[in-house]
Amino acid sequence: MSRYLRGAALAVLTLAATSALATAASAQSYSRLVVFGDSLSDNGNLFIASGGTQPASPPFFQGRFSSGPVFTELLGFNTANFTGSVTGSINYAYGGARTDSSAFPPGMRNQLAAYLGRGGVFGRGDLVSILGGANNLFQGLPVAGATSNPTGAITPVALSAASDINFLVNSVAGAGAGTILVSNLPKLSLTPQFRNTAAAPLADFAAGQFNSALLAQVTATAATRPGTNIIVMDLFKLGDSIAANPGAFGITNVTDACFNGVTLCASSAGFFYFDGVHPTALGHRLLAQTANDYLYYGDIGAQSALLGETAFRHREDSLDASSEALSGRAAWEEGTAIVLRSQYDQTDTDARGTVRDAESTGYAASIGIEHSPSASWRVGASGSYRNADVQSGTLGFDLETIAFDTYAGWRSNNVFVNAAAGIANDRYDRIDRVTSLQSVTHIAETEGVSVGARAQAGFWFGGGEGLSISPRAAITWGSSEVTGYIEQGIAAQYDYRDRTVEAITAEATLRAEGDFSGFGFFIEGGYRDSLDDSSQAVRVGIAGNPAQVLSRTVDEPFGGQVLASAGVSGDWGPVRIDVGYHGRYGDHATSHMGGVTLRLPLQ
Repeated sequence: MSRYLRGAALAVLTLAATSALATAASAQSYSRLVVFGDSLSDNGNLFIASGGTQPASPPFFQGRFSSGPVFTELLGFNTANFTGSVTGSINYAYGGARTDSSAFPPGMRNQLAAYLGRGGVFGRGDLVSILGGANNLFQGLPVAGATSNPTGAITPVALSAASDINFLVNSVAGAGAGTILVSNLPKLSLTPQFRNTAAAPLADFAAGQFNSALLAQVTATAATRPGTNIIVMDLFKLGDSIAANPGAFGITNVTDACFNGVTLCASSAGFFYFDGVHPTALGHRLLAQTANDYLYYGDIGAQSALLGETAFRHREDSLDASSEALSGRAAWEEGTAIVLRSQYDQTDTDARGTVRDAESTGYAASIGIEHSPSASWRVGASGSYRNADVQSGTLGFDLETIAFDTYAGWRSNNVFVNAAAGIANDRYDRIDRVTSLQSVTHIAETEGVSVGARAQAGFWFGGGEGLSISPRAAITWGSSEVTGYIEQGIAAQYDYRDRTVEAITAEATLRAEGDFSGFGFFIEGGYRDSLDDSSQAVRVGIAGNPAQVLSRTVDEPFGGQVLASAGVSGDWGPVRIDVGYHGRYGDHATSHMGGVTLRLPLQ
């Protein structure tokens, strides 16, 4: 009931804009988490295996290579260490691990072998995190740097590490895992260990070689493993962005280590690095937020359904206005007239699954010309501009619609028939998505085309000086196509595919018109419902990523809807003035429009 009350008075419309970080999604869910990796993912495995000696705790936090939990512990799963049950969430990552079959710390190939050796299996609901390769490079850089061809010497090391990671990805996918999050390496020259050192360029070269090979190999693997969604998280881009603007992420020191191996800083709260290469608790929180943006892109991206839905509503409203110009009780006089319209509207949409509740406010203006060659025929055409500002949780956008409509009507005695058709160019500007990563908003823009047609028929009875009643029925077809687009930003760059919102609706209404003290008035009510909804699912991928394009079916916002309209009219000299309200009360949305129409005869 509160949804109806919010829009009851058009004079008091409130714009509600919210921006809540999305850290999980209900529909795109995972049953458990399995982790393979090195110190960036280790939740205490090396500490246990080394008898509580590595890393020294304190200063390190409870056996983690950080000042707090690592990012895999912040993804919403209670992951056990390597001694836990293989049927639940479990972490096999070890600090210092290479990607190969090293004995100790267990290399990542050995981590997988140990998991499988204990009877571990993978299922469709499993999320598997795979992150490694840095230790291979750390150990290979001094040797390569001492050769006459450092880049030539380090390249095989980087490529071998990437091949190891791809082996794990392929093996885990082949064993039936539903989703794999595989991460690349950050820019090593940004770490305190390599910053401003002679080894920095070679370290960055090695990371670049690893990242390029990793992306190419897992992309090829993903093509052969359609049953597994393989997602690559880009830590290289993330690290660059944090280093360029640390303050935006609450970081006061992005260059130094809190712990240099001898002394410990007073507080790690503002530091990004705890030691020479490992992030602090704050750094791991940022990694986890970024991971969530990648992991839940299907559900978060479904919010974009609002783009096409808003354009579709605009097209329906324009066709409704064309019909109304041809279905009133007043007789048609021969001649031509200019018609000016303006309106203000608010639409509130309820949450539907993963699509958050939304509010749209906007205005419209149109100019048209109508001609009646006789008392039985009237034709018209109009051009219009309409704007909508839509806010929905983490998504906001502006829609500008420029439309052209034509309409024609015939009447004989008390019977009338009319038809209308139109086309619109839809421009979506300032598409802003607040990502799961703290303080980061992605931006985009796109366009689309909306078309539609409507036919209406009815008859009048009563009249004279009294009240006239008109039952009428109409059928409307509309289609709004939204061109796909790619977000710009540093978190997961969602790749939204083309989408069409299309439906056929039918309605039956009852209209009453009369005169009171020189003013005309009308009241109309009825019901509209879909005969066919051919709208496409929302499809979202991640740009430059082997992640699959995920589809989300979204319920149409209005569905079965009650229609209610009322208005008054009068003459001011030669100008006919109409002031009216039109409301739509649907299954998941309500729309309220108030407008003024001026009709000026040209002779």
